[in-house]
Amino acid sequence: MAKAEPKYLISRRTLLENLNKNAAPNNLLISVREKVLQDEIINLLRKNLKTAEKPVYFNAEERIVESLINECASMGLFAEKKIIVLRNVKKFLKNEKISLLKYLSNPNPDTHLVMISNDEEFIPGKIFLYDSKENPEIAVANKKIVESSVRIFQIEEFSPGEIRDWIREQFGSCKISDDVITHFMQFTNNSLDEILSEIEKLKTFCADSKEVTMESVNLCNGMTKDFSEMDFIRAIIERNRESAFRIYNQISLKKDAEIFLIFLLNSAFVIISKFFDPATSKLNDWETKRNLKLWGDDQQSLLPVYRNYSHASSPDKISAAFSHIYNADKTLKSSGADKQSVFTSLINSLCGL
Repeated sequence: MAKAEPKYLISRRTLLENLNKNAAPNNLLISVREKVLQDEIINLLRKNLKTAEKPVYFNAEERIVESLINECASMGLFAEKKIIVLRNVKKFLKNEKISLLKYLSNPNPDTHLVMISNDEEFIPGKIFLYDSKENPEIAVANKKIVESSVRIFQIEEFSPGEIRDWIREQFGSCKISDDVITHFMQFTNNSLDEILSEIEKLKTFCADSKEVTMESVNLCNGMTKDFSEMDFIRAIIERNRESAFRIYNQISLKKDAEIFLIFLLNSAFVIISKFFDPATSKLNDWETKRNLKLWGDDQQSLLPVYRNYSHASSPDKISAAFSHIYNADKTLKSSGADKQSVFTSLINSLCGL
């Protein structure tokens, strides 16, 4: 963690509570490395200010101090409060820092400037030119400007308990136990941005059940059995969107897996459509398997699944399924088609029938 004076240190939760309870400061300097936390702070400010304007972003590395000052000084749309975000503030050159200090000595009350430092070294005196001993009078003047117009915070590193609480918050309404959080943390590193990416993946997998389990964590991290194409068909017929997605993600690594899956899906719905023929219901199990061409244990085990699906479905829905499969097949055969995108849409459509 970057070094800082103790008076600037603050926990993420305390900072958010502070910003939520009190009037939003016009000028903030925040030391925070994780983008997800930067976004969290900015979104809270925007919510509390009730501004419809999107934040305007600048990066000090791009030498944009004149554009930044002009944006800060101008009025917002319909005289609304507006948020300006300056990333990598430490990267400004000396003359640029002088221009920034000049603005901070008389800031626009309708502008909220959020300056972000994500460097290992966090020394506000260097950022605002008041740690220099070359010209003590100017240094004192600069420090007075900053102390009167800028709130400074450095977010502390998360404790184990805080990171657990943060993970639970990110799952929102998706249920997850303490044991599963502990298990999940074994597969993550210290980057909150990467942890959030894994959380979003799990939330997608568990969209139907609304609960994250040990099994779903293992599946997302590749610690699972090898699935077959027939497992995928079963998941689709049982309308288990979560299972269908995770099985597809694994077997899609095989060459031309999508082509074979389209063939199997079409065959499955042909079988289901035959259950609407009264003659099929008069056949015994052996005759049914032979008539429907269900060869092998894997396919024969799906017979009751197909039958149950037909009882809960209708010819119109089967017709819609064939239409979805045909359109997916046609799209896959076109040049430049994104296979994963096509199959994501197909899975959602079939499981939604």
